[in-house]
Amino acid sequence: MKLLTATLILFGILTFDQSTQAQNLSFSQPVNFLPDARTDKAIDITNFKGGYFVTWKDAGATGGIHVCYLGRQHGTKFTQNEASAGYEKSAFAPVLRVVDNRIYALWLGTDGTLKYIINNSDTTFNTQTINTVSFENSPKLKLGVTATVINGRMMIASHADNKNEMVVAIIDADDNGLLKPAILQTIPNKKSDDYPFIATLYDNNTTRVCYKDYNDQGIYYTDYNPETKTWTDQVPVSGAKTKVSPAIYHVFSTTRRFYMWKGNKKDNSIYYATDNGQSKPVDQHTLPGYFKTTVPVSICNVDAQKFIMAFIGEDQKFYISYFTNYNPARWIEDTLFPAKGNLTLKDIVIPGSHDAGMSALNGTGGTQAGSINPCNTLTQTQNIGKQLNAGIRMFDLRVGSFKNSIYTKHSSSDCMADAVGGGYGERFKDILDSVKTFLNRNKKEFIILTFSHFCPTEASAHKVADSITRALGREQIYNNQTRDISQIKLNDLAGKVIVTFEGYASADKLIDSNSMANKAKTFLNFRRAYAATNQINRLLAAEETFFNVMKDGVNKNDLIRLDWQLTQSSDEAALICNDFQNDKVSPVINGIMLLTNAIKKNQSITDLAASGNKYLPAKVNEWISNGTINKNNKPNILYVDAAGAWITDYCIELNGTPLYN
Repeated sequence: MKLLTATLILFGILTFDQSTQAQNLSFSQPVNFLPDARTDKAIDITNFKGGYFVTWKDAGATGGIHVCYLGRQHGTKFTQNEASAGYEKSAFAPVLRVVDNRIYALWLGTDGTLKYIINNSDTTFNTQTINTVSFENSPKLKLGVTATVINGRMMIASHADNKNEMVVAIIDADDNGLLKPAILQTIPNKKSDDYPFIATLYDNNTTRVCYKDYNDQGIYYTDYNPETKTWTDQVPVSGAKTKVSPAIYHVFSTTRRFYMWKGNKKDNSIYYATDNGQSKPVDQHTLPGYFKTTVPVSICNVDAQKFIMAFIGEDQKFYISYFTNYNPARWIEDTLFPAKGNLTLKDIVIPGSHDAGMSALNGTGGTQAGSINPCNTLTQTQNIGKQLNAGIRMFDLRVGSFKNSIYTKHSSSDCMADAVGGGYGERFKDILDSVKTFLNRNKKEFIILTFSHFCPTEASAHKVADSITRALGREQIYNNQTRDISQIKLNDLAGKVIVTFEGYASADKLIDSNSMANKAKTFLNFRRAYAATNQINRLLAAEETFFNVMKDGVNKNDLIRLDWQLTQSSDEAALICNDFQNDKVSPVINGIMLLTNAIKKNQSITDLAASGNKYLPAKVNEWISNGTINKNNKPNILYVDAAGAWITDYCIELNGTPLYN
């Protein structure tokens, strides 16, 4: 057994990738994993008892068979178990299939036989014992194999050792998991020059075989009933053509099926179509241009709303992307209404964005403005409009005056004139326009905008309040009518914006006050602990202490905010990531910057977020499990840098747990 040092945490890196919407799917940009591995055939990925396995063959005319355990969702360990199936080789892609409490890796041997290995633990395979499935008359198979489970029995689909025939077989297992001899059946009146994919339909009594036609390269499917041994007529996936086997998967605990394929001939884009129940797949959709492959893709479920797609890039490297079955732009409507409409903000958890408007650098300021750049100023990777569509619902904003307009800002002092350095981000008008447009389209969603670090000489609280009221309109701003946060139902907030300012409230209470203290009389008080560190161990220790202090509960106007930021130290913040030759910065400062970067190997804020965010789900789950977090002190806001659909996904997951019910 070989231990590979991971260059990524499977789900950690996926979580902070930017998210894009496609119909009612959101998906992360693909990420390379197992960076030293290469293959020229398909990879397969499978969920087994909460952990994830992949299998592949080495690139080449024939190559060794590999299986690798990737770890569990939200895991933070940096090792994976990878092993080879002895000296076995194949010219075709292997496949994984879980049957009862066993997971099998199956492949076609160089002699055309179907071979397999079985796991000997939850994380490893018995690679010393290579087994062979015996078929009547010992026919040979070629091109590839796929498998499904129907009524507890394995069913495989493959291609006969001839030009165009496809075959299937139902295979039983003995008490030791060894596969018994079986009979191959030819799929009648359907022809393909590649191997088919097979999936079990939602009724668990029918399988669907998906294939490309040998003549017109169109994608078709046919259904098989093992009880009656009957096949349906073939049905086309409208307008779809491909050069390789099209994949079909039944995902989530629904009737929904996904068909995924690469384009025809030299078109390596990835396409998909879906159907539901008895409906036929009609519309095909194209994934963005960074999804490219020359071979079939693989899908496996994470839970009832999420799945993973693994595929081989044009460079023969392994890539993975994370898909969700809800629209993150309306996740509150989809997951909280109407059942939880009578809960309050203290009963749920929502995703929040730290220094939310700093996804772009539109200007610099301060006495050393030349030392300011994206590396030491930007905290987010998406603008607020995109964050809204990714599900973020609480936004921390600091604003100032720049070029005769109001912009978000990130600086070392409240007033830029007093700062060593700082940057201006998104224009405030653009943010308010995005908020208004978003709520007009999503009338069950709500948003919290919190403002702090005002500079009266740049953009006073009163001036900013007027801008908000004019842009959003009084009807869209929530008026708390002197109620505290524990009395306001989610139903009351639908379609509204809660706006709070640090140390200021408007006379009509459209804008009320917020604070960050152990106890305060403001409308909204954030209980939080800011670690101010670039060391993950210090961040974890600070947050664990924070929750332990509040185990007996908090005040009725408190929202508990988990502040999860790895940040640059104060001496690094103005020095990092420069080209060290800025004419506007003195030679002394340039020298300090060079020395600081060379010695400390500094990272940008978003780099630090990338390394720290992967720990958040794992540690919060651990703290819930050991009682550090309980119903009295559970977080209401997960407040992060590099916010995206990843943190929305996790909030949805938490809201479904007993802690929040």
